[in-house]
Amino acid sequence: MLVVVSVVVVLRGSHDNPSAPGCRLVAPPSGTATAADSSGLRIIDQGYSQIPARSSMISMGAVIQNTTDRVAYRTRVAFDVLGARNESLVYSLHRSWLVQEVPIILPGATVSVGDAVALSDEARADRKAVARISITPVVTQWLAAGDGKNGLAAVTAKVVRGSGRRAPDGSGFIDYTFESANCVPLVSRGTSLVFRDVTGRIVGGNLDTTRNHTVCGPRLAPGMAGSGLRTGTADAGLRTIPAAADLDRTDVTLYCDLAPPPVRTGQSGEPVNT
Repeated sequence: MLVVVSVVVVLRGSHDNPSAPGCRLVAPPSGTATAADSSGLRIIDQGYSQIPARSSMISMGAVIQNTTDRVAYRTRVAFDVLGARNESLVYSLHRSWLVQEVPIILPGATVSVGDAVALSDEARADRKAVARISITPVVTQWLAAGDGKNGLAAVTAKVVRGSGRRAPDGSGFIDYTFESANCVPLVSRGTSLVFRDVTGRIVGGNLDTTRNHTVCGPRLAPGMAGSGLRTGTADAGLRTIPAAADLDRTDVTLYCDLAPPPVRTGQSGEPVNT
């Protein structure tokens, strides 16, 4: 789950001033949700591949849509790889990688979530052991909609066509541009990649847990003029790119939060991107 991002700022001549009056993050929510209500989220696409095609890793991804007029805050997404009897086939040391947290899903928006884990020894020995994947989102809290003045506007990323490269072992690199519509910096919680084939079908995904706050920052530093289209390079890492992936079609989702995540305690079910 290693991703290395390098950043180059490109000025484009608009006028955004992060130090303007009224430009601040919405107050981070406190406490827990009053009810576990995730009915406003739905998975609209998903898929997976075994990598290498005969061996040990499962690369999986999905697209989640927020169908409400509220912001889904800190949605926990639980992944699993299941056998014919609904038993988990994930290698024991990788089970702590199965839960991740998507900080913000805006009203009506979609996010792409990816993960990659190793199979258990038994599943590696049986090429037909994997029956399906399971991906379950649960919203921690719902927030009122906001805008770029309080950190509740879109942060987007797009792959640079022709930039992707994949080695035979499944490792590779993807260049992308990213831009924030917020006037204040958010907190990085990682970067999600979802891979598609030439037809657009999801064939896998991965999560980088490295915090890179540049990708969640305002368009430019306070006092500077211009917008902030920037470019980065993602190392897909851990040999998680399926052979069928058309890297020009990769979905990149930047996980940007209103506040730092809670300190990890090691308890079961905690998100890996803390």
